[in-house]
Formats: sequence, C-alpha cells, structure tokens
Amino acid sequence: MKISKALFLSALTLVSAKKLKYLGVNEAGGDFGEGHLPGVYNTHYTYPNIDAISISIEQGMNAFRMGLRWERFQHELFGELTEFDLTEYKKIVDAVTAMGAVIIVDPHNYARYKDKLIGSEEVPTEAFVDFWKKMANVFKDNDNVWFGLVNEPHDMKTDDWFKIARAAVDGIRSTGANNTILIPGNGWDGAWSWGSQAWYGESNAEVALRYFSSEDENIAFEVHQYFDSDYSGGHGTCEKRPCQNNVKEFVQWLKDNNLKGWFGEFSGHISDSQCKECVQEFLEYLQLNNEYVLGATWWAAGPWWGQNSYTIEPNAKKEFPGQMAWLKPYLPGPSELTEVPIYSNKKTYCKGCVVTGTGGDGSLWGWEDNKACRIDVETCKIGQDTPEPTTEPTIEPTVEPTPETGCKAEALGYKCCSTCVSILEDENGLWGAENGEWCGITDKCIQNYNECWSTQFGYPCCDTCDVFLSDESGDWGVKDLDWCGIPSTCKAT
Repeated sequence: MKISKALFLSALTLVSAKKLKYLGVNEAGGDFGEGHLPGVYNTHYTYPNIDAISISIEQGMNAFRMGLRWERFQHELFGELTEFDLTEYKKIVDAVTAMGAVIIVDPHNYARYKDKLIGSEEVPTEAFVDFWKKMANVFKDNDNVWFGLVNEPHDMKTDDWFKIARAAVDGIRSTGANNTILIPGNGWDGAWSWGSQAWYGESNAEVALRYFSSEDENIAFEVHQYFDSDYSGGHGTCEKRPCQNNVKEFVQWLKDNNLKGWFGEFSGHISDSQCKECVQEFLEYLQLNNEYVLGATWWAAGPWWGQNSYTIEPNAKKEFPGQMAWLKPYLPGPSELTEVPIYSNKKTYCKGCVVTGTGGDGSLWGWEDNKACRIDVETCKIGQDTPEPTTEPTIEPTVEPTPETGCKAEALGYKCCSTCVSILEDENGLWGAENGEWCGITDKCIQNYNECWSTQFGYPCCDTCDVFLSDESGDWGVKDLDWCGIPSTCKAT
C-alpha cells in the first residue's frame, strides 16, 4: 500500500507527540443561579457529583475546574467563609484530589462581586485579596488544589486587572501556600486576542509582563478558546480552521518569556462535523508545545447541564456523550479502559412540574426522590399555551371572594397552588407557580408556615431541633439526607 509522505509524517506526529500533563473538564453547577445569591442549595445551584468525576478519572481525566460564586463563600466582603458552601465544596475537593487528580478552584465571577467591579469603591482590591488568603489557608496543604483567580475579567483597564492579580498572588503566597495559581487575562480571557487586541487600552501580552515574570514560581496564564465566528462558543460551529492557528500567538508569547500556560475552557459542538477535527488539531498542537502548556479543561460537565450539546457528563452506566471519545486519545491519566461507552443524551423527566432550578443551558429542573430531574416543558405546558411566569401577577379582581376561597389569589382570578412552595410575595400575599401559571399559596399553607416555615421553600420540618446551618431564611437541619427547617417550636424550648 502506498502512503503519502504527508500522511506518514502526520501519523508519526500523532504517535510521537507527548501528551499534555493535564487534561480534564470544567465541573459547573456551583456558579449557577447568579440571579439568586446566595441562593438555596439544590434549588438555585448545586455542586458536582463525586461519582461522575470518578467515572471521568477512570477514563484518564486528571484535572477538574470546579465553579463557585464568591458571594456564596463570603456573604459579606471581608466576612468569614460560609460554613455550608465551604464544607460541601471541600468534600468534593478532598475526594477528587485523593484520587490523584487536580481540582482548580474557580470563582466564576468575571472580576466582580454582586456585579460591582473588583478595584472599585464598593469592592476594593483588599476584599479580593482577603477572599483568596482565606481560601489559601483552607487548601494550602493540598498541592493538588490549584487556584484560578477568577473567571474571565472584562470591561476594565488591563493594567488595573493585572495589578489586582498581582495583589491576590502576593496575598496567597503570604499564607505560605505554594499551590499553582492560574492568572487569567482581561477581555474575556481569549487566547486568540492575547497579544493582537489591546482590550481596554493595552493588550494582555504587554501588561502581564509588567507584573509577572518567569521568576514567579508555580504560576500559569489561563486563557479560553472557542472556535465559532465570534470565539464565544455560543454558535455551535467550529469555523476558525485550522484551529491551532487561533492559539499560536499566545503559545509563542509563553515561549518567548519562558512562561507556562493553561487553557481553562475549550469545546466543540456535537452536531458540527468540523468540530471533532478542530478539537483534534487544537489538542495535537498543545501536545507539541507541552513544555509551555500545562494542560486544558473542556467546557463542560456537571449534574444540571441536561441535554446541552457541549456537556460530557457521564451517566450512571459510565457512558458519555460523544465528545468524550474525541478526547480519549489525549487523556494523560492512568486508565485501563481503551474505549469510551457512548450514550445518546436522552431526556429524563420529572414526574411533576414543580420547577426548583435552572440549568446552565436554560433547562428547567425539579427535585424528586432526593435527586434532580428535568422538567418536561411540553407536558407541563411551560412556555407554550400557558407561558412560564416572568412578571409579577396582575391585581385586577375578576371574581368576588367567597367564604369557600382557599387562597386570596382566587379573588384575583388565579388558582390555589397544590403545594406550599412560594416564590414571590406582594401586597396580595404569597405566590407560587405551577404548569407555567401563577397560583396563590393557600391559607392552610400560610398557617403551617408559623410552625414549619421551610415548607414555603419546598423543604419539610425537621424532627429534631439540631441546627446545622443558619442563613437569612432561618435555621436548617438535615432529614433523610436533605435539608429541613428547624420548627418554630424549637425556639420556645
């Protein structure tokens, strides 16, 4: 059989290329629910599934970038780290790093706290440094924990950002922590624009060297790279071919300055025939430059992605969406598995229609049988004949109230809710939503709130008075491996 010289050389490159030291995936969920801060766990946000991460490790992944929101870890600037979120997050960190993988702590905040820019009067740089010093003190004895300073800074002066980053790095080092620190660039952190685009006055390539150098130990510069028309990853295409050309400028900058790089996000849509080849081009180029590129994490995985076309979250049968097979030849971790079982990302729905959370792809989720399930918007008629409520209910009375009315809302032309879960309160009382329509919380539910206030949030009363966590809603305990509200009667004892 005659083989062309070009094909032979290409095959030789594939065989001889040393793999990246790290390759894994973003574990999203803790960063969800940004409209509900701090929010309710497993309602507005969630943290990754340790078993799912373990399945990915079995395939050879060895790095996981795990999202969180700063506002959940510190409810107030300079405050103590929140016990609940730190505990839940650290459980996963400890379990995954014990398996030999790296966890990257990822405050997915875009260089902001409650939408206020770091470095502003409302959010001084010292507050950001304080957050990282406290996080460093928690994780500094675990070398498999890396610190990603923040996700995708933007709309600020580039010099301001790197000055803030320098202060954060110095703060972390002042605790005695020598963990690897990932420093993102300004302007949404694009690799493609690292040197050529002077975002907000000056380029990342120019300003970064003002504050950092190869003498800084255990640092790497984090970039993100998507391959659609505007580099956002939002269009489901991979048209910037050959895809390695998008990152060559950044990699050359690393070489010229003897620095290390990290690709915190990259991805490819399952339905675009070009994306598989694009991802292969990209990873092969990174492998050839592994002296300067430490690794990369795919976007994304996590329990609430649903049928998103980028997710590579495995199912309980240890099967993955198709893109995991694209990554398999490049995964550097130890693995006895030679193939990736693939499943069609079918939709599994809740039995009911009570929405308790929104996934990263806009999907609606519920909570049944102590686990998350997806809401069937067609069966529940959400967004169709009876659209999901997005505004407050009108207050024009359509019927006269009667003694038999079970809730105030009936006097305004609305049905009474079948549950006690409330999502809105106005001058007309408490409101819920079912089947895409507003409904009124019944008088009986409201009476029960006096004893069991947590039912309005979808949680039962506890059987004991043992408080595990207190927040702005009240005192919480644990019942049947789920949250429960401490009864008001406990306060009288």
